[in-house]
Amino acid sequence: MMKQPNLGKKILKLRLANNLTQVELAEKCNLSLRTIQRIECAEVEPRSHTVKVIFSSLNYDLNNSLKSLHYTSYRNFFKNITTFEKLLKFKILLFNLKTNTMKKVSLLSLIVVFISIGIFLTNTHLNAQAIDGWFIAGNKPNSYSFGLDYSIYKTGSSSAFLESKDKKIEGFGTLMQTCSAEDYLGKRIKMTGYVKAENVTAWAGMWLRVDAKQTKKLLSFDNMYDRPIKGDKDWKKYEIILDVPEESSTLNFGIMLNGTGKVWFDNLSFEVVDKLKTKLTKEQEMLKKPTNLNFGK
Repeated sequence: MMKQPNLGKKILKLRLANNLTQVELAEKCNLSLRTIQRIECAEVEPRSHTVKVIFSSLNYDLNNSLKSLHYTSYRNFFKNITTFEKLLKFKILLFNLKTNTMKKVSLLSLIVVFISIGIFLTNTHLNAQAIDGWFIAGNKPNSYSFGLDYSIYKTGSSSAFLESKDKKIEGFGTLMQTCSAEDYLGKRIKMTGYVKAENVTAWAGMWLRVDAKQTKKLLSFDNMYDRPIKGDKDWKKYEIILDVPEESSTLNFGIMLNGTGKVWFDNLSFEVVDKLKTKLTKEQEMLKKPTNLNFGK
């Protein structure tokens, strides 16, 4: 069984990846909304049966996923130390394992050294499989990979990347995060970030969505569909400005890639802006009266 905080985070990620609200998940599992909320917030430790029901409703096989993760990690580890294995075998031939203890100790030390080097070489690969606070979603999440890039970045020492794995993809993937909207209620916010693109066949863009409390209602949304990133683009600053109504519950945001290609994402920031001086990047406000009914200019 996962530790309770990790379990709650996992269920939250899976629910969002399946595009389900807490209400919808509760209905699928025949559980109360409050139960789902308490599990995701790590307020309770659910019974094993309850966890199985939730995972089943989210089409997630915990046991198989763990086995796959372990297999992938070990497979990549041994693949990366193939050269060292050959050298190690050569060194073993130089030692007679039936000789004195000192030679045995020397061989053991050599093995430890090579394993340590192998772990160091695979450290970047393993780190690329997870970014604290972020997860992959979309309607084709398995067609994309993501991680940290320590050689390409705008600021600091690394950036996040989202890259297609399949040659053709009819859909999209997104590297995203969800947080509480509590600090921004009733305010207008600007999300700023830097994006670099390579071979983007369809389009890519930053996105920001504001959701209401305990309902399916989407309060505001912008995914740069009207100003997409395509092809090859060097680092460029982009921004999204949206209102966060008082009834807001969460901010959902990230970088999305539709089709194939690769994008890098870096130096993301949020700030509150003046509503009177700052326009929304995408028109969200309700018209005061019927407008442009004859489609004229």
